[in-house]
Amino acid sequence: MRTAAESFEKVMNSAVENGRFAGANLLILRDGKELHFGSYGYANMENGIKMKRDNVFRMFSMTKPVTGVAVMQLVEQGMLDLKDPVEYYLPGFAKPRVAVLDEEAPDGDARGKSFHIEPARRSVTIADLMNMTSGVAYPGIEGPAQIEAAQCMDFWIENLRSWDKPGTVDIANAFGKCPLAFHPGERWMYGFSADVLGGVVEVVSGRSFGDYLRDEIFKPLGMNNTGFAPTSAMRKRMTEAYESNPEHPGVLRAYKDMNLGMGDYPDRPLFESGGAGLLSTIDDYAKFAMMLANEGEFGEKRILSKNAVRFLRTNQLTDEQMASLNWDSMAGHGYGNLFRVLLDPAAFQTTAPAGEFCWDGWMGTYFVVEPASKTIILFFRQHTGSGFDDVTRIVRNIAYSM
Repeated sequence: MRTAAESFEKVMNSAVENGRFAGANLLILRDGKELHFGSYGYANMENGIKMKRDNVFRMFSMTKPVTGVAVMQLVEQGMLDLKDPVEYYLPGFAKPRVAVLDEEAPDGDARGKSFHIEPARRSVTIADLMNMTSGVAYPGIEGPAQIEAAQCMDFWIENLRSWDKPGTVDIANAFGKCPLAFHPGERWMYGFSADVLGGVVEVVSGRSFGDYLRDEIFKPLGMNNTGFAPTSAMRKRMTEAYESNPEHPGVLRAYKDMNLGMGDYPDRPLFESGGAGLLSTIDDYAKFAMMLANEGEFGEKRILSKNAVRFLRTNQLTDEQMASLNWDSMAGHGYGNLFRVLLDPAAFQTTAPAGEFCWDGWMGTYFVVEPASKTIILFFRQHTGSGFDDVTRIVRNIAYSM
């Protein structure tokens, strides 16, 4: 019978050879002890640079759990409440509106379809943002709210390329002026909610979002290679980003585009995206994950109370809202506070126990915390659209056998 290390080696090498990704870092921890680490493939294929443990990754949506922790810190300090209307902090969210299609879009393309605007039945709350029940949309074509969000994002990307850059609060307020995809609390939908929360943290704390995360989370945890702007040392260790070449299956090509305003990572970003902006290494993010596994504490530093961490990893959705969790990666899961939470292992077909919580990023980063055994899995790649896939499932299966 193969050892776990041999199984990981076989799976990773096969994935690299078949063009699933260029390279990866993989780290498995249990109760703070390292069970396995491996670097596989390349950080930069074109230059033949092998993946190393200290390579820097674009985290994309794995920024969201960090944002959730920042919000809970402010809740614990009495500086905001989860039931607060967002317009208390961001006036762009005053008098929210909902875009409602007047005709069906059966092919998922609402472009050119008629719609009307109606007042939202209530305000968007901080809890709505934390649970993705706000109606704040990501760019897309499936509804008028998504189409307008795309137009808003395109406008801000053009501004982000100039020296007259908008800030995190400016963009959060702009999202508030866009119509919502549904009435707040009506259902679950992935969108710009975490980016809006970044603006809320700025307003409440009186600091830039990046400074707040640095002072209250990264420095206390010793996460010296994490932030929105790479240091010169971090930039030298940044992993190349790749995408599949549609004209040549199994072949990768460098990804040079922008996604959600992220792509060039300037030395002085003013839009610090609470949903997609962070850079980090696998060891840095492991410290954040261990803090969560230890119910808010890492080393001698306490970041959150035990009660706050237990709340973070609790499903917050109603049965009606959970009907919208229609991704394959959401089977058997609930959602809350920018994490998915495993409720039914059989529905997800996993040996992991109920209660594990996790998230992943569009560029291929993934982490999970299983609180009962304090097992942590971190699997980092840089390939577009690969946050959770069949390779991730295989990695989980091997890790939970250890």
